[in-house]
Amino acid sequence: MNRRNFIHKTATSALGLMGVNCLSPLGWQALGQAPDIKITKIETVRFSKDLKVAGSGVQWMWVRLHTNLGIVGTGETYPFNEASAAVFKDLEWHSWAGKLIGTNPLEIEQTWERIYRQNAYHVTGGAEMRALSAINIAQWDILGQVSKLPIYQLLGGSKDKKIRVYNTYTDSRNINGWKLESDMEKIARFLVDQGITAIKYCPFDVIGNRNKGEYISKKEIEQALTWIKRVQDSVGFDLEIGCEFHSIWNLPSAIRIAKALEPYNVMFLEDMLLQDNMQAYVTLNQETSIPLVVSERLATRFGFREMFEAKAAEIAMYDLTWCGGISEGKKISDMANTYYIPTMMHTAGGPLLWYASTHLAAAVTNLYYVESVYPYWKERDPFFFSNSPQVINGTVTPPDLPGLGLQFQPGLFERKDVIVETIAGS
Repeated sequence: MNRRNFIHKTATSALGLMGVNCLSPLGWQALGQAPDIKITKIETVRFSKDLKVAGSGVQWMWVRLHTNLGIVGTGETYPFNEASAAVFKDLEWHSWAGKLIGTNPLEIEQTWERIYRQNAYHVTGGAEMRALSAINIAQWDILGQVSKLPIYQLLGGSKDKKIRVYNTYTDSRNINGWKLESDMEKIARFLVDQGITAIKYCPFDVIGNRNKGEYISKKEIEQALTWIKRVQDSVGFDLEIGCEFHSIWNLPSAIRIAKALEPYNVMFLEDMLLQDNMQAYVTLNQETSIPLVVSERLATRFGFREMFEAKAAEIAMYDLTWCGGISEGKKISDMANTYYIPTMMHTAGGPLLWYASTHLAAAVTNLYYVESVYPYWKERDPFFFSNSPQVINGTVTPPDLPGLGLQFQPGLFERKDVIVETIAGS
């Protein structure tokens, strides 16, 4: 018996004693050999406009990568689903389907680089970046299922990490039908009783949308500040406050608002300006002591590099279904860490974004908060999954199952309002 056969036989025997099937993906991994796995089919999953879950429509799309081993990885992006789905349907020589069918889904970095370079050559962003984000998440889901490990462990994370969440609240994302204008105190007390220690909402958006972000008067500022005062009068600092601005404002108005908020010790100011001019953010940052958050509207580590180098913000926030997927989210967090900047994750999208964010949050070491939306994880997501991550006493943990750990509700893909379309392969 030669040395190679001896090592193989010895390793096989050892794995057998461990209860590992050597023909399984984990057995091959333990022997130092990856399985011969290929993408054989690409599907998109969209949802009928008539489907209403927990009072709201479904605005996300899933991408499912089928393999010759029967393993299926699922990714997600949103919104503008028709545009994102169309990316896969391009049948020209550079089609995305042609770059995926027959490839090894475990080659996550190579796939990302190949598709990103094609996008960048033809102006990167938009639907292409959203689609690439969904592909990347699906590939990580496959890798976890092949290795029989949850994604957070593949990333070096810990299931024991306490992942803090804040709750985003708008009148369209409400609890018990409570409205911000009339029920601020009820909302604040409810969140504190749930163990959630922070809220994010948008007290200046009504004024900003009315004035097109062009100006804000002292009277209007005082009107918006009453929302801050009511929370603090109700629960004090048991519930910290972050303010979202949806990039509505011009620079002078943003400076005026930031200065007015300083006496209230709010946690952060998110996306006061559009993300295209970091020097404007540098100016704003120099005018306020409140940490600035920028921005789920940036994509890839290349987009965040300018922000970090310019010292334009104190907190980096990204959306895994927009920024390039789990791979890019990890790289953005690691890059931020070299500047001692914490990161947050935007999750006000679909349920897979919530799953993926909990996995990555368990692995990064410079986490500030993960966004959560109470009616999403509590009421909406269980319609699709039997194990949607739940917030308990203000923290959340990812599923301790292979890959993303998705447990689809039985019969979900057979529903008439769930539209499954094969894009390529069979």
